[in-house]
Amino acid sequence: MTQIVSFETLERPSTPNTYLVLPSTLSSTAEADEKSPVFGEPAAALFKRVQMLVADQDNWEVVKTDEENMQLAVVAKTKLLKFKDDIAIRAFASDDGSQTSELAVLSRSRVGKYDFKANQKRVQSLLSQLKRNTAATA
Repeated sequence: MTQIVSFETLERPSTPNTYLVLPSTLSSTAEADEKSPVFGEPAAALFKRVQMLVADQDNWEVVKTDEENMQLAVVAKTKLLKFKDDIAIRAFASDDGSQTSELAVLSRSRVGKYDFKANQKRVQSLLSQLKRNTAATA
């Protein structure tokens, strides 16, 4: 999956080794595990913060960037066995014209049927770090 993901037409695999966060306003073919928090900043500013945060993560590598659509494709290596997991992140502007934004994030293990919640922990850690560095409004 180390490619830019279309969150609107996303089809999740049948194995439970993914974790998906979607904006509340995004219409998608996939069911989210969690709704995105609303960040009190424009999508472009949130995307820049995501880029900086991802660059600071140990064992994470940005493999594709789509600046126009504010989206990243990232490969994360697990600490112990160095398995490669794929992460897709996209910033979305709020539909109401306000200066707020949300994220779509998909973390997926490449190998194995079960991930022992590694993808969920990774995504929630990313969101938590972003919320700590700015005021999330929801």
